[in-house]
Amino acid sequence: MFKTLSIAIIVAVLVALFGFAIGPVWAFYDLRSAAESEDIKSLSELVAFDDVRASLRAQLLAEAKGDVTAAPPPPSVLRDPIGAIGRAITDIAAPPPKTPIVDVDSYLTAKGLLALSYGAGKDANLVEPREFSPKPPMPRILYWSIDRARLGIKQPDIGVTVFTMKRKGLFAWQITHIGLPDPEALEATGDAASPAADFGPDAK
Repeated sequence: MFKTLSIAIIVAVLVALFGFAIGPVWAFYDLRSAAESEDIKSLSELVAFDDVRASLRAQLLAEAKGDVTAAPPPPSVLRDPIGAIGRAITDIAAPPPKTPIVDVDSYLTAKGLLALSYGAGKDANLVEPREFSPKPPMPRILYWSIDRARLGIKQPDIGVTVFTMKRKGLFAWQITHIGLPDPEALEATGDAASPAADFGPDAK
C-alpha cells in the first residue's frame, strides 16, 4: 500500500509540474475557444485588455505613420529664395498634421482576437477567421520563464504574431501584449523565423 501511495504522489507531482510548465499553451487554446464561442467573461480573465489595447495602438499608429509619404525637402534659401519663402508661407498657413486614426477596439472583439490567434496580423479586424485560415495554426513557444512566456503564431506570407503572457496564479496565465508581424523583417529574411517548439497535432 505504501508503494502504491508513493507512486500516486509521484504521478500527482509530475502532473502538477507538467501543468505548471504547459500553462501558457493551455491559456492560448482557452483564448481561442473563448473567442470562438464569444465568451466575453472568459476573455476578460484571459486578456489584460488595457495592456493589450495600448500595445496594439502603439504598433498600429507606428505603421499608419510609416505609410505616409515623406514630404520633399524644403527649397534652399541660397538656390531658390522665392521658393523657400513660398514654402515658409505655406507651412504657416497649413493646418498641423493629423494623428492617424486607428480602431484598436475592433481588434479586441471576440472575432478580432480569434483572427489574431490565427495569425491574421493587422488585418485581424477585417477577415473572417475560418475563411482566413480553415486549419488554425499551432502555437510555438518562443520564450518561457517562471512568470512570463511568449507564444508565436506563424503565417508564411505574413510573419509571426507574438502573444506575451504573464503568470497570474499557479496554473493561470493572462495575455498582456500582442505583437503584430513585422513586414520588414519578413522581407529581409524571406520567411518568418522558426521558433523552437510546436504544440499541436502537427508538431514534430
